[in-house]
Amino acid sequence: MPKIFTDFTFFFFFLTAFTGVWMRLYPIIPNISLPYKHVLHGHSHLAILGWTFLSVVIIFLTIYWHKLKSKTEAKALIITLFLVTLTMFLTFLYQSYGLYSIIMSTVHIFIEYWTVSFIYRSVKRIHTIPKGSKLFIYASLISLVISSIGPFSLGYISSVGLKETFWFDIAIYFYLHFQYNGWLFLFLIGLFLIILDAKKYTIHQRLIQLGFWIYILALFPSFFASVLWMEHPPFVSTLAAIGTIGQWIAVILILASFLRARKLLMKQNLNGIRILLGIIFFILLAKSTMELGLVTPGLASLVFETRSVIIGYLHLTLLGFISVFILVQYTMINILPINKYTVIGFSIFLLGFTMNELLLFIQSLLTWLNIGTLSFYNPGLLIASFLLLIGIAVLWGAYSEKSVEGAK
Repeated sequence: MPKIFTDFTFFFFFLTAFTGVWMRLYPIIPNISLPYKHVLHGHSHLAILGWTFLSVVIIFLTIYWHKLKSKTEAKALIITLFLVTLTMFLTFLYQSYGLYSIIMSTVHIFIEYWTVSFIYRSVKRIHTIPKGSKLFIYASLISLVISSIGPFSLGYISSVGLKETFWFDIAIYFYLHFQYNGWLFLFLIGLFLIILDAKKYTIHQRLIQLGFWIYILALFPSFFASVLWMEHPPFVSTLAAIGTIGQWIAVILILASFLRARKLLMKQNLNGIRILLGIIFFILLAKSTMELGLVTPGLASLVFETRSVIIGYLHLTLLGFISVFILVQYTMINILPINKYTVIGFSIFLLGFTMNELLLFIQSLLTWLNIGTLSFYNPGLLIASFLLLIGIAVLWGAYSEKSVEGAK
């Protein structure tokens, strides 16, 4: 597969981190040329539709490049995704939500449908993909299509004058839920199962399948945990409780199914990978446990009214679980080399991530207790953002160095 395709993903990851630093500068240097909302919307769309979306597709293509029936279509898909995503990002920087950014976001959704079609056709043709992996991948593709209902509904909601109502927020939460709890989670687990199977790491098949079906049954009702902050009938709270508890149980089962693979990693002295996987799965469990708290009466409103909690949760999910999981899978399939630069990059990135999460959640606690604001809160977040940016740059450099050595 062309090296530049992976460079595309690191470029988007770097840009996402760079705009994150940019946003952290606003409280310290308020007179920055671009409006904050323009950068915020560009940053968030690039994180989900650029870095994470393109990266998981790249992992799939890297694993099965030699078995793809149409490599020309795969190349066209990646180049189109890159160009459309970059243009979408620039339009958000230019006008935030406006005519051009909405057009490019809509075009991106249709490219996503193309991606779904391509991956589905590829998986169907490749008979060596484990059965469990296919379950997760097919479910992830369905979730991706379902998530697009959210953005499409925003146009209707705005056209009938409901943009300032809770319906607009519900559409956004619907989209996000089926993106990171549906598409990205399920696809990454499916890819991980493929990698484990290729390396002959055994897992508990019954547990993984049971975990999958419970997770799928819980995925739809767990969405209602995202809307408990508004006035709602009792059955919504019931559905939210069923969904979040079911999702938590499913995560426990899925993680338990990987214990055998963990023992093999220990025997093979792959301690770095084992430690990173331990961090990833701890974050996943913490995230799922936090979601259980949303069904506590009154807590949902308190959470959704505290901006630092929402940002902390999104970063915990997208940076802590999804991004690190992507990077670890990059390492496991030899996209990223295992050397001192990779270790340094991961260390700096995780330091920045940990610092970012601690500041956001400690500040949330202080807000709830009406104590005030941490004196170093904004400078601390800026330092954390710089660390994330530096960590990503080092990891990108490690990949580039490996590619140069491989070309010699």
